[in-house]
Amino acid sequence: MPPSDTLPPGPALFATFDFIRNPFRFLDECARRYGDWFTVRVPGVAPFVFTSDPAAVREVFLGDPGSLHAGDANRPLGAFMGERSSLFLDGDEHLRQRRLLLPAFHGEQVASHADAMRIAADNAIASWPIRQPFPIHPQMRSITFETIIRAVFGFADDSTGAKLRALMKKLFELYSSRLGTLFSLPAMRIDAGPWSPWGRAVKLTRQIDAILHAEFARRRKEGVEGRADVLSMLLSARYEDGQPLRDAVVRDEMYTLMLAGHETTAATMAWVINRLLTNPDVMDRARAEVLSVLNGAQLDASHVGKLKYVEAVINETMRLDPVVPNIGRMLTRPQKIAGHELPAGVTIAPCIYLVHRRPELWPNPAQFNPDRFLDSRQTPYTFLPFGGGARRCMGAAFASYQMRIVIAEILSRVELKPVDGYKASATRRGIAFAPSEGLPVIAAARSKS
Repeated sequence: MPPSDTLPPGPALFATFDFIRNPFRFLDECARRYGDWFTVRVPGVAPFVFTSDPAAVREVFLGDPGSLHAGDANRPLGAFMGERSSLFLDGDEHLRQRRLLLPAFHGEQVASHADAMRIAADNAIASWPIRQPFPIHPQMRSITFETIIRAVFGFADDSTGAKLRALMKKLFELYSSRLGTLFSLPAMRIDAGPWSPWGRAVKLTRQIDAILHAEFARRRKEGVEGRADVLSMLLSARYEDGQPLRDAVVRDEMYTLMLAGHETTAATMAWVINRLLTNPDVMDRARAEVLSVLNGAQLDASHVGKLKYVEAVINETMRLDPVVPNIGRMLTRPQKIAGHELPAGVTIAPCIYLVHRRPELWPNPAQFNPDRFLDSRQTPYTFLPFGGGARRCMGAAFASYQMRIVIAEILSRVELKPVDGYKASATRRGIAFAPSEGLPVIAAARSKS
């Protein structure tokens, strides 16, 4: 453990629990008291040195991956995802695996899933009650979950697909609960059978693993020609020496895509809805763009690139309401970052939330103004909702594409109203921070289309 006097000052240990209860308020208060750099201590793990200095962000993103380990920093998130996930690998091993995964998230490949994304949105919208409050965040999770089952896993509506859906939903509910948050601490991973939360998680993962490994074997035997889902692409991928990914590696990557990608995208879309509801002029302008682009047609891949203002709304939401407020790199050796000497063993944590609110980078930073993303291009060191550098989220294009489709479908098919008296605050769901109370809304009307 690095000596405390070598690190920037920060809040007392007990105060860090507010990071779970109200993360944005916690970060705002730390920035007010300590400035661009502060240290956050969490029981059982090495200190986190937070920074909102864009120069530090740039040095971290361009730094030597051998001395800035993202995999080690991410390890507390890996309760269910598995040690072989690229999220927890570093160095050459991470780069080797990343090269095989990236083609599955190429632009043209992502566009092939447009219909699956639209259908998932339409099915959810059709089920929403009219003129009755309901929480919309769970609906966003339902949409992203169904999209991943179809586009990523490639499972249909047969009995095997239905069983996988049911088991995955149970695991995700546990993962995204308050108990699931505690699973980041190894001491909480105690298997005491069905009476313990971790015991229930272990049972669920064994059942899911049995389905997945049987499916891996079936597809390897029958071939995956003609299939566009991510799982089939991973099963056909080969390393430079011609060797395929082992089933254990494919399994861990699929869990990561489900548990990490599913909730972060859903939470972001919930925040987008919140920003549209609280900025009706923005909602009207976004809806007008969608109706103009569609011109009475059913949304498909040809429309997505034309939704420029919708994309700007999503980006401005990610600026103000990042669902993951920081990233991390564990230092394997002492080094100087933006003039600060840091010892080995600490995790440098560029703070997405605070970088996105620096007034010299973002004039009137608290104002919701999507035009920022129409008028100028942002650098990867000042706008970083998906992280950056060699560890930028591989699913960023997939998530951004799906969000444009889902938000466009909502704007074209249903009129949403806010619930009187509700004001959103951030609450943790899995690895993401989402609007409190599931973001209650009212569907005032639904189109006939």
